[in-house]
Amino acid sequence: MENDGHDRAAAGQHLTPAEDLAADGQRARQEGRMILLLVSQEDCPFCQQIKEEVLLPMIKGGDHQDTLLIRELFIDFDYQVRDFSGQWVSGNTLARRYGAWMTPSLLFLDLEGRELTKKMIGIQTPEYFYFYLDQSIREALGRLQRRD
Repeated sequence: MENDGHDRAAAGQHLTPAEDLAADGQRARQEGRMILLLVSQEDCPFCQQIKEEVLLPMIKGGDHQDTLLIRELFIDFDYQVRDFSGQWVSGNTLARRYGAWMTPSLLFLDLEGRELTKKMIGIQTPEYFYFYLDQSIREALGRLQRRD
């Protein structure tokens, strides 16, 4: 089975980088999942905080394992990714398409790369962040199920 972001995290590693979102979209379709895309930068302390305090523990705990494919999109360097239409673009170009100018940003996407609910930008209230994330995931999943 391909990496869904959960096995690397369970091993204490990093999130799975976004490399081929067209393939991830197909996988999401086959498995009835949505894509949670973290837009981040290498030297972003808040990106690291979200990964260490929220996303990796969420993955390790098995939360949303059957409903999410989690990917990390880097917008620094010359990072290239295949977008949902199969075209190669820079991570920065893809993030701009979604209006994700700030890092960290969390995008809740369907199998074609359409946003299912409002993106989460930055960390406003760290102590409530997981609650807001879970709320956004549930809202996005509800919209995804209504589209099917």
